[in-house]
Amino acid sequence: MILAPQAIEAESFRLIDEAFRKEGLSFPEEVLPLVKRAVHATGDVSLARDFVFHPEAVKKGVAALRAGANLFCDVKMVASGINRKALCRLGGELFCFIDDPKVVQEAKERGLTRAYVAMEKALAFSGEKIIVVGNAPTALLPVLEAMEKGHPPALVIGVPVGFVGAAAYKEELSRKTSPFITLRGPRGGSPIAAALVNALLKLALQDEASAAV
Repeated sequence: MILAPQAIEAESFRLIDEAFRKEGLSFPEEVLPLVKRAVHATGDVSLARDFVFHPEAVKKGVAALRAGANLFCDVKMVASGINRKALCRLGGELFCFIDDPKVVQEAKERGLTRAYVAMEKALAFSGEKIIVVGNAPTALLPVLEAMEKGHPPALVIGVPVGFVGAAAYKEELSRKTSPFITLRGPRGGSPIAAALVNALLKLALQDEASAAV
């Protein structure tokens, strides 16, 4: 019986590596830590087949975090799973406007989802930013529009779950030329989004430590 937390995690990742080998799955070295974290968070190895990474997603995401980029999440469930201490060490802040009273009121007046209006507010913030959408598909729409207009965030992590819009919006994201991470199909969710962010944070802190040596 394994009870030590670090030993449990190590054994989990060993088993994930073993499952990847059995399934014939292989990934570029830079994205492997993110895929493994997502699989670890869900217990679903088949999830790994559906990830799509822009070629510079990890590089740009890590660089943005090391430069103090802020994170903007679609819902509190995503925000609650993110390692705030690690983000703070890198100089970034975490924002989620889904329950902002002004956002709630504006969404009612315009007949839109709160997630859509909340993400509009997030995109209006200046400075380096990473957008994280793990639950609400409509939160991706303003982000896709910003990318289309040539004003993309440093990185978009778009993995919302759902049967209405989610697969289509993520497919559109997968065709963008600026950095993104997404997951094809209706699967997704807050644990996956948070796991991807935490993997990037870990890489950013490792890079920072290496640079200091």
